[in-house]
Amino acid sequence: MGRKGVILAAGKGTRLRPLTEKVPKPLIEVGGRPYLAYLLERFRFAGCDEVLLIIGHLGEQIIRRCGREAFGMKLRYSWQFVQDGTAKALLLAEDFVGSEPFMLSWGDIVAAPENYPALWERYEKGDCTMVMQVNWMEDVSAGADVTLEGEKVVDIVEKPPGPKPGWNQSGVFVISPKIFHYLKQVQPSPRGEYEFADAVKLMLQAGEKIVAVPVKGYRFELGTWDQLREIERNASLLAMGTKSD
Repeated sequence: MGRKGVILAAGKGTRLRPLTEKVPKPLIEVGGRPYLAYLLERFRFAGCDEVLLIIGHLGEQIIRRCGREAFGMKLRYSWQFVQDGTAKALLLAEDFVGSEPFMLSWGDIVAAPENYPALWERYEKGDCTMVMQVNWMEDVSAGADVTLEGEKVVDIVEKPPGPKPGWNQSGVFVISPKIFHYLKQVQPSPRGEYEFADAVKLMLQAGEKIVAVPVKGYRFELGTWDQLREIERNASLLAMGTKSD
């Protein structure tokens, strides 16, 4: 049986306006291709054969551009009509995931290709509920601060007061379907959103083992104009040699 993947691609990309008023963030072109193509390519490299895209803002453009198949993978879509957080977005994948583990990525993160199969390899050792990619940041206050003991995650704090150096939850995971039990218990954050990090906290409190794997090589996040310019400068790194987008 093939592997499944889920990509959260519903956001409005407000920090990239006015560009994202007409184009959804995952379809912003870098190196002549939509940014999302590079991410889908990596899911295929990691052995996924079916991917669910959670779409929202200008989502019909994503369906038109990507269709029902890419890189030999079947693509499916689910709409997040209310932008109320990553926990609510991922809950839309419950039926698709079923009883299988799955790879999850935020739609604005692309890392070096070898990171994706590495997460599966660690998960398949069989002793954990989630494998979380992390990256070290000199200031983690804009992300999710992850506290580690060895490889074990022991705490996570979304957007901690800063500036503060630390491990950031990097936005790529392999997860047991047990997570849906915890996602349903998440309460709104002070920002009024249902945060994925709060589901991770609930898992830790329940004694679930979550392990962290530091990112190797590059990792790009498409969130701001500065980040877009950095990705454009490094576009040659992203290509993996296939052209089926």
